[in-house]
Amino acid sequence: MSKNFEEYAKERKARFSQVGKGVYKVFSNAIVIGEVIASARRTRSLTQRELAELAGVQQADISRMERGLLAPNTITFVRLIEALDFQVSITPIK
Repeated sequence: MSKNFEEYAKERKARFSQVGKGVYKVFSNAIVIGEVIASARRTRSLTQRELAELAGVQQADISRMERGLLAPNTITFVRLIEALDFQVSITPIK
């Protein structure tokens, strides 16, 4: 019986070194943050350019964040939260 992708990915992650696990966590978090930013932006019917202007960041950076290629630093994250009229809650990662 062949493996599905989730089984394959789980086995691969189990073989990661400590550094690899840390890198995976950073990139996974960047992807999640980007998805949340994109969803909130669309819910408010904003373009990337409009959000960039409201938050005082480059439109290209909004694009990179939404694709999970760039995680916002603290100042940018706060600017995005304010521009999106967003509320943030923090929960432990499992």
